[in-house]
Amino acid sequence: MRKNTSYFSSSHTQPDSDNLINHYIMKKITLLLFALPAIVIAQPQASITQTKGLSVKGVSRIPWDAKNGLVYKEVQGANLGATSFAMMNNNRTAFLSDASNEIVITNDWNGQVLSRFPVALYPRDFAFDKGKFYVLTENMVTVYDVTGKQLNAIPFPGSYLGVMRLTRYNNATYLLLPSGNSVEIEANGLATQAIGHKGWITSAGNFVGTRLAGGNNYDVKVVLANGNSYQKTFTADKKVGGVYVVGATATRIYIDVQTFVSESPVQVERHIVAIELNAGGLGNLVSSTKLPDSYYVLSDKDIEVEASGELLNMVTDANGANVFSLTETNADQAQDYPASITAVKYHFNDHLVKENQK
Repeated sequence: MRKNTSYFSSSHTQPDSDNLINHYIMKKITLLLFALPAIVIAQPQASITQTKGLSVKGVSRIPWDAKNGLVYKEVQGANLGATSFAMMNNNRTAFLSDASNEIVITNDWNGQVLSRFPVALYPRDFAFDKGKFYVLTENMVTVYDVTGKQLNAIPFPGSYLGVMRLTRYNNATYLLLPSGNSVEIEANGLATQAIGHKGWITSAGNFVGTRLAGGNNYDVKVVLANGNSYQKTFTADKKVGGVYVVGATATRIYIDVQTFVSESPVQVERHIVAIELNAGGLGNLVSSTKLPDSYYVLSDKDIEVEASGELLNMVTDANGANVFSLTETNADQAQDYPASITAVKYHFNDHLVKENQK
């Protein structure tokens, strides 16, 4: 079996980001920019030069309801309900519940539950690809059809037990590691020898990595399918505490940039940042959209770029889980999240069950 080692390196530590993550947001480890043996084309530093905006439109919703929706559960250390989501065909959305260990499929038009089926215990993430669900648990990816029938089980090495994300690309399954690397563990239904790659693979087939660059700055690096790689430094309007890969299309790189509103006590805000990707590499930062500060449950995947190129965001509130589609438009025509969502400021970390509570 091919030996896997870390593909990332960094010359500086990030204590501020670690504190932010442990106290306030869902992420566990800040992604570090990956070091590549290939020639990297460094590009000039870019500040926020927003020329576009993202228009927000609700596409799916499901309530907290054990019978007719998703189970919501308060436990010590986390509030559970919807850890991941995926858009299906025929106007359907699938939600992965870590509160009830099941996949729930809903109708996009009215939120009605169409079907549900149990999956392996303690699911972390899943992907829907070509009519199959690929569900990640501690040491395995289990494959189900749309009726819940188990089709395959793909174990992976114990060295990857902490992984919380996975994705599918070109008929292969990849683990997305907290270190910022990708590991292919299956292709065309057969287990592979844990083939490691630098960066997180995206639905566009390129690999993207990020790191903090000090103060308000952060670095982004992309490796295209043809092997060309580009690196560029971007500047946010506040001190950056965390920066994460969301995904990519043929013309955009999407990054989750998390900046400090306050460091004591820790308060952050998140922005989905869109960066131009063109023939010359990484271009300008074209849009930055603030995400609602509403997190009723711990979700390992709440932002996703679908293979179709659609950018989606799952927001959980007191009533249930909502999925929004974010479409690029002119900045003056952009539409924000509904007021009922933006008016709420709730984070489950502030409302966890105490040890002396039942």
